[in-house]
Amino acid sequence: MADGSPRTPFLAARRGAAPESPPALRALAALRGVRAGLGAQAERFRAAEGAVAAIEFALILPTLLLILFAGTQVVAYVNATRKVELVAHSISQMISQSVPLDTSTVARVNATDLHFSYDATLVLFPYVMKDAKRQGRSWWQNISINYASIQFRAKNTACQNNPDTSTDLSPCYNANVVWTTTGTAQPGGANYRPCDTPQLPADDDATPSRATLPRSTYGPGSLVVIDVAFDFTPTFGSGFVPAVRIARSAYVQPRYASLVNFDTTNNDGIATKCTGY
Repeated sequence: MADGSPRTPFLAARRGAAPESPPALRALAALRGVRAGLGAQAERFRAAEGAVAAIEFALILPTLLLILFAGTQVVAYVNATRKVELVAHSISQMISQSVPLDTSTVARVNATDLHFSYDATLVLFPYVMKDAKRQGRSWWQNISINYASIQFRAKNTACQNNPDTSTDLSPCYNANVVWTTTGTAQPGGANYRPCDTPQLPADDDATPSRATLPRSTYGPGSLVVIDVAFDFTPTFGSGFVPAVRIARSAYVQPRYASLVNFDTTNNDGIATKCTGY
C-alpha cells in the first residue's frame, strides 16, 4: 500500500502462480487426454494396412499355388493326349502307304519298317523321354505302341444286300487279324490284337480295345490299326494322384494296296504273322 505496510499473503498469491484447479477440472482434463491418446492409437492401427495384407496373402498363397500347379498339370495332360493321337495317326499313315509290287495288290512291311515308324515317336512325342527319365526307365518302356493288319471276310452275300445292314456291315463280315506286333513293350499289360481271335464290333464312340473295332470300319477290304497307350503321371502330387491312362487308336485303309501283310524275313520278333496269312 501507499503507507508502506507489507502486502498480505492473499494479494501475493493472486499476483504470482495460478492457484490449483478443483478436482473435477483435473479429472476432466485427464479424460480428454486419454481420449486423445486412444484416438491417435486407433488412427495408427487403421493406417497399418501392411500387416493385414500380409496376413491375407499368407492365407491365400496356398490356394494360389494349388491352382497354379493344377493348371500346369492340366495343360501337360491335354498336350500328352494330343501327342498320343498324333503318334497313332502318323504311324498308321506310314504303314498304310506301303506300295505293293507290280505283280501283286498286297503290300508288305518288314521289321525295319516297323522299327523306323516306332522310333518316330521320339520326334512326335518327345515328352515321353522326359517322363521316362523321371521314372528311371527307357522311353520304349514308357509307352505302348501296337500294330495290326485286319482283313474283312464276308460271311454271306445276302447279308450285304439286306437293307437293314446298309449302314452297319458288322453282321456281314468277320474281322481277322493278319499280323500283330507281339514284340513291342507292353508297360500297361498286353495291348496287342491277338491272332486267331476275330475282332468284335463295338460302337464308334466306345473306348479303344484290343479285341474290338468300330462298327463303321466293317466292310470289304482291310485295315491298318495302330493302338497307342500312355500312362500320364502328374509331375506334382504323383504320390497321391494316380496315373491316368491315355489310349488312342487309328484305323486306316491301305492307300495303294488291298492288304498290308508282314514280311518275316529278318524278323527280330517285333511282329507275329497269324495262321493262314
